[in-house]
Formats: sequence, C-alpha cells, structure tokens
Amino acid sequence: MITASYSHFAQAKEVVNFWARSDQSALPMLVSEYNKSQDKVTVKLNEIPNAQMLTKLSSAIGVGNPPDIVAIDLVYFPELNRSEQLVDLTEKIGKMDYVSQFSPTLKGIGTYNGKFYAVPFAAESALLFYNKKLFREAGLDPNHPPETLAELREYSEKIRQLGNEYYGLSIPGTSSGGLAFTFMPYLWANGGSVISSDGKKSVVNSENNKRTLTFFHNMYKDGLMSPMSRLDASLNDYFASGKIAMVGSGAFTFKVFKEQYPNLEYGVTYFPGEKKGDWASFTGGDAFALPVGSKHQDEAIDFINWTLSKNTQVELLAKNGFVPTRMDASDNPYSQQDPKYLLANKALAKGYIPFLVPYNETFNATNSPWLTMLQKSIFDGDIDGALKTADQKINQIIKMAEE
Repeated sequence: MITASYSHFAQAKEVVNFWARSDQSALPMLVSEYNKSQDKVTVKLNEIPNAQMLTKLSSAIGVGNPPDIVAIDLVYFPELNRSEQLVDLTEKIGKMDYVSQFSPTLKGIGTYNGKFYAVPFAAESALLFYNKKLFREAGLDPNHPPETLAELREYSEKIRQLGNEYYGLSIPGTSSGGLAFTFMPYLWANGGSVISSDGKKSVVNSENNKRTLTFFHNMYKDGLMSPMSRLDASLNDYFASGKIAMVGSGAFTFKVFKEQYPNLEYGVTYFPGEKKGDWASFTGGDAFALPVGSKHQDEAIDFINWTLSKNTQVELLAKNGFVPTRMDASDNPYSQQDPKYLLANKALAKGYIPFLVPYNETFNATNSPWLTMLQKSIFDGDIDGALKTADQKINQIIKMAEE
C-alpha cells in the first residue's frame, strides 16, 4: 500500500523524444549530461542512419506522430523549410543571446523567409590535413602547408620522390557527400561554385571550375594523386598509415585521430586556390529543429538552450575535443592548447554551405551529377563534357523540385 500511494503522488518526468543521425558523436554525451543536470525531463535519444532520416521524419510528421526534437545535417534544412515541416522558432529562440554568436552561414541555413527554424549546435569545418613527418622527410617545412594550388602540386612532387608507395594527395572518389565537403572548397577558393547563391540554378559550367578540375586531373594523370582516390570513400585510416601526405577531412577527425592514432603527427590548413590568400572551407554539422506536431516544445527548447549555453559549449564540447558552435566560445582554454582548433574556428567563420532544396539529389545521392562530374573530369579527363552534363542535370533536378 505504501508503494502504491507513493507511485500515485510521485510526479513522473516528461519524456522528450529526440531523433538524431547516428554519426553525430557528440549527442550521446550531451543528452546524458543534460538528463543528469535536472529532474523534470528525460531526453530519449533515438539514433537513425543519416540516409533514412528525411524519409522517416516526413512519414512521422505525415501521420501526426513526430519526435519532439530532431538533429539533422545542416544541408537538408532548405528542403524541410520549403515543405513546411518545422516549427517557427523566431519568437521562442530567435532572440536568444547565442543566436548572435553563430556565423552568418550557420544562421542563414536555418533561416527561411525571414523566420528562424534551425539551431546549429555541432558545426564542422572542412580542412586540408597534412602529414608533418612526411613533409620533413621530403625536405618540406612541416609548419608551412601549401597556400596555393601550385604549392600543392610542388609538395606532391617532392612526396612522390620518397618512393612509389607515397603520394601527395588523395580524395574520397566514391563518396558523394565526402567530396562535397572536401572538394567543393577547391572550387570556391578558385572563384568557382556549383549552385547560385539563391539556390535557383546551376553555375557549375564555368571557366574557373574548368581550371580547377584541369589542375586535379593533371595531378591524377601525372601520378601525384593516389590511385586509391578512384576506389576509396574513407581516407582517415589511409592517411594515418603514413603513405598519403594530404587529405581533406573535418574538424571532427581531431578527436578520432587523438583516440585511434595518438602518435600521428599532422597539421591542418585551408583548401587553397590559385592565388595566395584565396582559400575556402565547407561549413558542415547538425542543427536542432522541432518538427510540426512536436508535443513537448517547451521542454525541447530548454534542452536546446542548455546545449547552446556558453558553459556547455566550452566545458562539454570543447573540453571533449569538439568544435564549439558559438563564436564567443571558440577561444577557450581547451582550444588554446592546440592551434588546429583555432584554425578550425576561423574556417567556421568564413565557411560556406550551398543553399539548395534538392541538395540530396544533387550532391549526396549515389549517382548524383556532382559525383559523376568529378569522376569523369578528374579521373577520365572529360572536363568539358562532365561540366556540360552536370550543368544540365542539376538544372533539371532544381526544376523538378520546384514543380
């Protein structure tokens, strides 16, 4: 009887259902610490493969049973906002102090028709990683990474002189998303782009892009780029083996290398263009949003506010090897211990994200026009044909999305 009486009067915690993509490694830690920090709400994390997230979310919203909060790759927000699947957070979150601390790119990707729908919490900078040990062995200054495409080729030529198994550069030639994150910055740094700034048309077939793709085709043709580029989608282990001098990756790899390859001596730099001082980075990451039909909006917003507090950004994210999203949290005692984090934060401030509703079909799909264009131009050398075909197919995809 005592147990029954107590159960009757005890106030149960509200359960906030939270869907997130399974490869966002910061979230289990954030959810666990938030649940420990208060006694009113339990956030229940359900990790879903990224490729399934949009389909599952749209279906759940359609039948009126969505999660209370979601964390989704930033690139998908133009599509979600256009289809009116997210709650307008302008009044509840739009004026919070941390919103002013987002970079223009991060703030812009969550804004639609002047309203605020997405709260970035885990931002990633795309960077060029280089092996300092290989640089020294090749007679290169390990503290002077390439600042131009010409230097990128020069350094690769010297790396090749170390032996047949050594290569200057490798790219994830079978990964659509990986190439968007780590190759598109080369186009931007060289004055090119793929999509117009308003996301309405393709601008891929340009002289600037032709020059950039010609450069990388010559790198591949002349044996300076690893032949694995044509076959492999994941480069971290390959880079860590010490046979590849330079690869593109994200700031999230800092934590991976620290845990899995603690003795790997490497540095990071920006993706260079033809001219010194011209560089670019892709801003990736995830953002919080509330699906239409969310039943615990206030509780979900409390979790968002806690996650974006400066203390959480520094003492949980930065302390555990993640890059803070808030710009005023970037220069903290933990990032000051490693200049790579400061460089990643600078890249985050200048980084760019293509604004495009059919992003998945254009870039991430297995047979996307983006992937086909890079494979045909870099590996096969059909640069004019690849650019022309990609331009046509991307415009077709955009047109279909608008109908």
